[in-house]
Amino acid sequence: MSEIKTAVKPVVYVVDDDPQACRAVSELVHSFGHQVRMFESPVDFLESVDDTRPGCVVLDIRLPGIDGMEVHQRLLQRDVSLPVIVLTAYADTPMTVRSLRNGAVTVLDKPFRDDELWSNVQEALQRSEKEHHRRRHQTSLECRLKKLAPQDRAVLQLMLQGLKNRSIAKRLDVSLRTVENRRRRVFELMRADSVAQLTRMVVEYEHNLLPTTDSHDSWLSLPFERIAS
Repeated sequence: MSEIKTAVKPVVYVVDDDPQACRAVSELVHSFGHQVRMFESPVDFLESVDDTRPGCVVLDIRLPGIDGMEVHQRLLQRDVSLPVIVLTAYADTPMTVRSLRNGAVTVLDKPFRDDELWSNVQEALQRSEKEHHRRRHQTSLECRLKKLAPQDRAVLQLMLQGLKNRSIAKRLDVSLRTVENRRRRVFELMRADSVAQLTRMVVEYEHNLLPTTDSHDSWLSLPFERIAS
């Protein structure tokens, strides 16, 4: 079951020790209606970054004390999911390859074109929104699963294997009424309408997946192709 997205505005963090460059990036992003937070100090940024809302990081490589590569590495170590766009006036192949392997959206050479930076910011924000949607969904599923008692989970496990109520009762050595009550509780607590939906929820939770869009019977509108006799 898909979760309803909350209208939380994303934040674009700009980290650059050059005040003029920092301000130029910030003004560009702000002109498109996004919230911006500027940092000339990488330490201040790492102490202030908020991973509870969507966003991205526009990160210069040459920074005082801690360079941009180390900042990116620390974000990864802390499991901060904000996508990173790397800016540099001193690009080289090893640095570019390392940044991309660490998951950077892109590495842009300074000076960059406004449209190039903006298109990458848009991509980064889309990635962030998707990741936050996935995390919210996982949290919701986990909360529902935790409400299931061990006896309920035993019934759910056998339901997912395709067993009918009588077979479940025999397997668990309980009455048919008991299985029916536990089955009803599973559907209520998981907020599901069918075994197929329960299966999908468990798969999404176990494999850390985004929620699957509910079917709207699109197969019914497929064009009919007559088989030649």
